[in-house]
Amino acid sequence: MKLITNGDDFGITRAANFGIIDCYKDGILKSCSMMVNMPGAEHAAQLMKEYPDFSVGIHLNLTVGKPLLKTHKTLLKEDGTFNKGMLKDSEHVDVEEIRAELYAQVEKYIALTGKVPDHLNSHHGIEMIKGAEAIVCELSKKYDLPVRRFFTLPKGDHPEVDYKIPLMKFDGGSLGELSTPKSLTELYTKEEIESEDIFEFALHPGYVDYEIFQISSLTVGRAYDAHVFLCEEAKQWVEDNHIELIDYRDIPKK
Repeated sequence: MKLITNGDDFGITRAANFGIIDCYKDGILKSCSMMVNMPGAEHAAQLMKEYPDFSVGIHLNLTVGKPLLKTHKTLLKEDGTFNKGMLKDSEHVDVEEIRAELYAQVEKYIALTGKVPDHLNSHHGIEMIKGAEAIVCELSKKYDLPVRRFFTLPKGDHPEVDYKIPLMKFDGGSLGELSTPKSLTELYTKEEIESEDIFEFALHPGYVDYEIFQISSLTVGRAYDAHVFLCEEAKQWVEDNHIELIDYRDIPKK
């Protein structure tokens, strides 16, 4: 079994950033994904320079915070922040506004870091918004990047993506619950562990600061997620089961 361990929301706040870096330095975390429109994005980019081997993708976002572009009319609430309600009802959405914003986010990542992201994934499964899935596929082809499994797919590869898509399971913190080591160590069957398949396990590791309470409903749960990546139980599980930890740079094309 090959396993990508990924931490979402890099860049959301400084405390979350420090937690993700600790999980990389001292735990089993191999990659993360950055939100470039959030307050901690520049800090995250600085940390990347200190840890150049850490694999960082982009966490494409249409549901939290303010957009990079100021011209949107159909993606926002009255206060100027993204309208998360688009995940359930997006008939009113202008797809060209989505395209412009997501392309701007990738270019902002490049401007901050000096390189293209290692992979694309989405915050809250934005591919469920009308037109967003096709645009993520466009970005994958334009920048030649692998993609996390879409929420719109049950399992398997996407015909418009050139890379193999890892199998993904959701448990613990990814489902809004408090994660524990069992969220990882009891998630996979013996057959899956012994297979040659590629899986991804993603949580939202981080530490808690004042800013996170202003931005996100996921607060102390981030510290639980960090514990999963840092704990000795997870490290031992990887060793005992001969798990090969990889990141998205190791994903092959089809």
